[in-house]
Amino acid sequence: MTSFRWPLDPALAEGRDETTLARALYATPLRTDPATGAVVPGLCTAWKASPDFRDWAFTCSAAPSIAMALQRVVGLKDAPSRWLFADATRISAETATRLRIHLRFGWRRFPYALTALAAAPRFVPGPFRLVSGSPTRVVVRDSDLTVVFRRLGAYAAVHAFRRGELDESPVPLGDVLADHKDPVLRHAVRSRRLLALDVVVFHGVDSKLRQTYWQTADRTDYQQLIPEQDGASAFGLTGPGPGADPAGFRKAVQGISSLPRVLVRIAVPRDPVLRYGARLLYAGWRDLGLGPRLVGAASGADASFLRLLAAYPQEEAIFAELALRDGIGSRAELVAALSATVQEHDLQRLDDQLRRSAAVAPIAWVVDSRLVSPRLDGWREDVLGNVDYTSVRSRASSRGP
Repeated sequence: MTSFRWPLDPALAEGRDETTLARALYATPLRTDPATGAVVPGLCTAWKASPDFRDWAFTCSAAPSIAMALQRVVGLKDAPSRWLFADATRISAETATRLRIHLRFGWRRFPYALTALAAAPRFVPGPFRLVSGSPTRVVVRDSDLTVVFRRLGAYAAVHAFRRGELDESPVPLGDVLADHKDPVLRHAVRSRRLLALDVVVFHGVDSKLRQTYWQTADRTDYQQLIPEQDGASAFGLTGPGPGADPAGFRKAVQGISSLPRVLVRIAVPRDPVLRYGARLLYAGWRDLGLGPRLVGAASGADASFLRLLAAYPQEEAIFAELALRDGIGSRAELVAALSATVQEHDLQRLDDQLRRSAAVAPIAWVVDSRLVSPRLDGWREDVLGNVDYTSVRSRASSRGP
C-alpha cells in the first residue's frame, strides 16, 4: 500500500488503502457480496423496515456496541461517512441483539449504510486479528491465512513484486499499458473501474464561470494519464451518462475573453496521483486563458478537486453524499430517489440539475490497477476497491511474481 495511517480508526478511514486495511481488522453490521453488490449478513443477521422505510430494526450480535459506534460517528465531525447516520433521530439497542434506527425520511436501501466501515464497532473482533502494527507494516492473521500489509512507494512495490517478495502491488501512475506488454507482469495486471469519480466541486464561483470550467476541462488527457482506461472520462455522475459536447466546448472557449478576470483557487489534496491530475487540468485551463490557482488548504478556496468514492455499492451513494454531506443538489429530489423502488429517472434528474448548475464538474471515473500474483486464489476486488482477504488462499510460494 502507498498510503495509510496507523493506528487506524474505522470511523476515520478514507481512501482505498485505509478501507481495505480496516476491513481486515473490523467487522461491519452488514456486508456486500463482492460479485453482486447485494447486502449480506455481517454482525447483523436479519433486518426489516416500516412501510415508509423510516423505522428499521436489525437483529445483531453486539447490538449495544454497534449502537455506540453509530452514535460516535454522528458526533465525529471529521468522520468521512458521518452523513450516513446524521439524519437518524434515534439509534438505540433495545436488547443485546436488537438494534433500532429511526430516520427523518424514508430510505429504502438504508441497510447498505451499515456495510460502511463507519458502522464497525472498534472493540468487536473482525475477520482477522492484529499480530503487529506500525506506520510501515501491519500483520493480521486468521485461522488459515496471514496477511502482511507493507507501506511502500508504488515503484518500490513493483520492484518487490518482480522479486517475488509481494503478492499484490499497485501499478504506478502511467504504467498500465507498459505492464500489459511486459512478459513478466502482463498476466498479473488487474484493472477495475470503481464506483468513484475525480471531480471539481465549486463553492462560490459565478455560474457562467463555473459552466466555462465545466465545459473546458481536459478530460481526454486526464483519462489517458490517470484512469488509463478508454471511456473513463466522466460527463455526469451516473454511468455511462452523456458524452462530450464539442459544440459546448467551442462556445465556452469563445466566451472566455468576455469573462471577468477572476482568480479561482482550487484546493487539492496531498495524494500525489490527484496532485498530478490537478496539474493536468490546471495546465489546460491556463492555456485557454482561465485563471485557476492550485492551493493546498480547502479553507477559503473557491473550489475543491477531490476523489469521490461511493460509501456503498449503489449509484445513489454519490448523490447522497453530495446532498446530505455537502448540501450540493436538491435534498428533496435526493430524498425522493432514496425511497424509490426504481431510481433511474430520479437519479438522472438529479444529475441533470447538477449539470445545469455546474456545481460539480465530473472529470473521470476512477480505475484501480494492481499487480496480483498468480499464486493467489480467490482474489477479487469489488466496485469500491475492497478485497475480502478471508476468501483468498495462497498456493505454494515461488520466487517469481
